[in-house]
Amino acid sequence: MTESTYHTLDAAGIRSLISGVPVVAGRLGGTPDLWRVHEVSDGNLNNVFIVGGPTGEVCLKQSLPYVRVDPTWKMPLDRTYFESEWLRAVRPLVGGLTTEFLHFDPVLHVLIVESLSGHTVYRSALMRGVDWPDVAPRIGTFIAHATFGTSLLALPFEDVFAARRDFARNVTLTRITLDLVFDHPYRDHPRNNWDEPELTPLVLDIRSSAPTLLAVENLRRRFLSQPQALLHGDLHTGSIMTKADDTRVIDGEFALYGPIGFDCGMFVGNLVLHYFATPDATARSATIRDIAAFWTCFHAQFLTLWNRDEAPPAGTLRPLAYGPAAHTAQLAFLEEIEADTMGFAAAEVIRRIIGYAHTADFDVIADPRQRGACRAGALAFAYYILDHTAQIRTLGDFLRHLGEQEKVGL
Repeated sequence: MTESTYHTLDAAGIRSLISGVPVVAGRLGGTPDLWRVHEVSDGNLNNVFIVGGPTGEVCLKQSLPYVRVDPTWKMPLDRTYFESEWLRAVRPLVGGLTTEFLHFDPVLHVLIVESLSGHTVYRSALMRGVDWPDVAPRIGTFIAHATFGTSLLALPFEDVFAARRDFARNVTLTRITLDLVFDHPYRDHPRNNWDEPELTPLVLDIRSSAPTLLAVENLRRRFLSQPQALLHGDLHTGSIMTKADDTRVIDGEFALYGPIGFDCGMFVGNLVLHYFATPDATARSATIRDIAAFWTCFHAQFLTLWNRDEAPPAGTLRPLAYGPAAHTAQLAFLEEIEADTMGFAAAEVIRRIIGYAHTADFDVIADPRQRGACRAGALAFAYYILDHTAQIRTLGDFLRHLGEQEKVGL
């Protein structure tokens, strides 16, 4: 590709592109002059538009050669390719829990999917105090099906290795995750930032705690060396569009093969952030309920998928043992995912408090002193989890330290 073949699209360019894609143009209906183009870019990386016509809407995302919120931070264009490949891989496994793929343009690096304009960003809904108890279990179902179905448990190793090779090329976004989650917060770096002075002693304690730093190093190694399944790679509450009766996971551009607990931990970590940003006791109890429901659903669904075939598909890793011994091995594997989930959740909380790309959850707290205290509470919780990995062995232990464990039945 040369620079002259790629250009950022304006409304006219979007209409021209879609007019040449019959499956998309047919969904919109009418003629290009009737199509409405509305920019809805909200994330850090890409331009995003909703395009509407007389009979329907689509969502169009285009990669930029830099980070959208920081044009000095240069970025390769291939991230929409990896998102399109992730979507094509997981959509058949999870059905209506993600968006419908419609088109990918490899020259303009444009991905077009169905529009979810009738949905709400899950983080925004939580910040408004909406209580949708079915969302977290749906995410548990999503991760169980997406990860099991792309793992060695469901596919011949030749297919898994081919997919690993493809997604292993997503090195730039994987580097961003490695740096922002597992490195920068634990040392002085210009992208770290926090305004509350009460956080500084905690930050210094975290950076001088050998058990915490060793825990993060272990998580970093597992992130890079345990390609268990195809991950979303950035599954926070801003990557979920939902309403009461329908939930979709979006924005899979960070996709990579990695430890299943990473996706679980990113989701749980963002619910923990919401917990500390919510002074209301009832809302906090609902967040604990949601974390418990997420894990219960993921655990049950993953086991069900694992045990559903008496004769697994040809080429997959067929079990060599059956009965109680095999079940024990399955539970041990899920315990490994559970440990990863808690560790990655804590690392995500630390990153979102003192590193780059804070979440908006705490913005609803008007009083700066209260906001600082809540952020300090989240940071102290994550520090405790990483500093006590030998004692925090189950999600029940994890939730006990959030509070009210007895109400969630773990």
